[in-house]
Amino acid sequence: MEKYVKIQNIMRVALLDKIIEISFYLLFFLVPLILTPFNYELFEYNKMMLTYGLTVIIITAWVVKMVLNQRLILKRTPLDIPLFIFLISQAVSTFLSWDRHVSVYGYYSRFNGGLLSTISYILLFSAFTSNFPKNKIAKLIKFTSLSAFLVSIYAVLEHFGIDKNIWVQDVQNRVFSTLGQPNWLAAYLSVLIMIVLGQVLENIKKIDLVKLILSAVFFLTLLFTKSRSGFLGLTFGLIVFWSYQLYIHKKAVLKKLLLINSLFLILIFLFGCPISKINRFTLPQLIKPPDAFVEETVTKPIGSSIIDIGITESATIRNIVWQGSLEIFKNYPLFGTGVETFAYSYFKYRPVEHNMTSEWDFLYNKAHNEFLNYAATSGIFGLGSYLLIIMVFISWFIKYLLRPAASDQRLTTGLFAAWVTIPVTNFFGFSVVIIQLFYFLIPAILILLISSDSKERIKENSQLKIKLNRKIIIVSLFLLGIYLLFRLCLIWLADFYFAKGSHQSKAQEYQEAYKNIKQATLLNNNEPYYKDELAFPAIELGLYYFGENNSTKSAQFINEGVNSNQQALLISPRNVNYWKTRTRILYALTQIDENYLTPAITSLQKAKELSPTDPKIRYNLALLYDQSGDKQKAYQELEETIKLKINYRDAYLAQGVFYTRDNQKEKAKEALNFILKRINPNDEEANKLLEELP
Repeated sequence: MEKYVKIQNIMRVALLDKIIEISFYLLFFLVPLILTPFNYELFEYNKMMLTYGLTVIIITAWVVKMVLNQRLILKRTPLDIPLFIFLISQAVSTFLSWDRHVSVYGYYSRFNGGLLSTISYILLFSAFTSNFPKNKIAKLIKFTSLSAFLVSIYAVLEHFGIDKNIWVQDVQNRVFSTLGQPNWLAAYLSVLIMIVLGQVLENIKKIDLVKLILSAVFFLTLLFTKSRSGFLGLTFGLIVFWSYQLYIHKKAVLKKLLLINSLFLILIFLFGCPISKINRFTLPQLIKPPDAFVEETVTKPIGSSIIDIGITESATIRNIVWQGSLEIFKNYPLFGTGVETFAYSYFKYRPVEHNMTSEWDFLYNKAHNEFLNYAATSGIFGLGSYLLIIMVFISWFIKYLLRPAASDQRLTTGLFAAWVTIPVTNFFGFSVVIIQLFYFLIPAILILLISSDSKERIKENSQLKIKLNRKIIIVSLFLLGIYLLFRLCLIWLADFYFAKGSHQSKAQEYQEAYKNIKQATLLNNNEPYYKDELAFPAIELGLYYFGENNSTKSAQFINEGVNSNQQALLISPRNVNYWKTRTRILYALTQIDENYLTPAITSLQKAKELSPTDPKIRYNLALLYDQSGDKQKAYQELEETIKLKINYRDAYLAQGVFYTRDNQKEKAKEALNFILKRINPNDEEANKLLEELP
């Protein structure tokens, strides 16, 4: 009987091992591919939810396996202490956060980067090193490469217009495939190219033609992204990889080096390069007709303003955002403003220079530099622990390379070179779900490939003293896992309803919008964004029923709208957009009671306090002051608006209207002439107002 029980346990453990193994295959294969047209954010949301779901399955299987074996299965690794310190830094930053909800769950529409996602990645790291079979890593890489191949094929088809009518973006010019953004796709492919190259060199004497073609497809796709950060990241990875290979193998690897890099150079020549100095010598530029170069030099249309900003270079905007990030860090140096709170803290410390860019009214929820993002949101503790992971891992791998036995490890150097592309691409951007998975799990793969089992599995022998019935514990663990998966399904469904409602609200279909967003709040009542978005359709329905003389329903919807926004603000009091929503709904209610104007002004004053360099807030505040009869403050706010953004056409037009009404005709002419002479000489409203002046 005892022997039968042991056999059963062995079979159960084998099943759990298989579940863990398959779950990791699915993680690497499906995360890059998954997207749906049904969600508020099509790409990252689904990737994050899938990662959470597979994490639940893997960790549940791992813990049940430990209960069955009655021993702690936890492999000790060189990154244990750095990862633990990093986790503590994120937990402390979350506890002290400007917005704990966002710090825990992540910024809505980004999701990756919150405390829960960090916990998930670290758990996956530990689960992989402790459970994944070493002899299955090659199979895992095959799944990863196959997924990347499918992503790349779709991207190439995108370049030739397969879905050009679906997206707002010019996807033929810069592809993003199933990743959602060209730079994210480029960062992903930089990693995959290096992994595949490591496999190409596994046999020094032979060329693996399939792997060579695969690397060429990935590289071509990277070129189609036109991502400078991805190209630079790959270049750095190639330098690291080939430097080591030449040092170890010298002439033996020289032929492959020349072949592979010649192939890449041919592709650059044929299809162009994101680096402009190189791109001048590529075929697409050389065959351009002469007049095409003339057209490219025209940066502004005829008749445009001498202070017209045009399309601002991304590097210029990035530098301004970095300045704001450093200001946040200076003011919150130890623990930052809270994990994933950059969208709020940047509003507070946003440089005035941002107002003179083409993206002056965009919301920036990331610093577009992973290191500055950690500095701003989790301070020196968060940034220091993040850098510690990088330094410890690099030093550990270098020590491995210095061992005599390491000279034949070409796959490991390919994996390491793939990993070092990530800090480079992150320096010019930020991690998304698949890049975070690579960041945490490539080290796990290398540790598993390199480390000695006899030295590293010390913790596996630690006995677990379980006093309770093991069946009860196992059933409880399975039930907990099922519950968590069920909750994830409900959260996904809530986002589905929210996406429908949000689109309907923008289309002014308030009845349907209210129903769908209300359903979303019922499925996920902890999300303040849903509560805030519910407010406006509720208020609009209240106003509709007021017009229909149905005072009961009107009061019901109005109260719900105001209270819903108030609940969002109680959870996220530093969210500028929620204060804007409050202003918007209170101002809408002035249609039935002018007394709402005063709290509307108060709400916008709070928004100004949270975002002091936002000219749009000050402009709207000027309009509200004027409506309330406080003309002096209205003029003052318009002057402040213009100081923040000298080419703000609406502010000058408002000045023209106000000065005309108040018989200050010269000042009105001055404001209107500024529009016509410096902003837009064909402005119809400004011309009409100027003609009406004596």
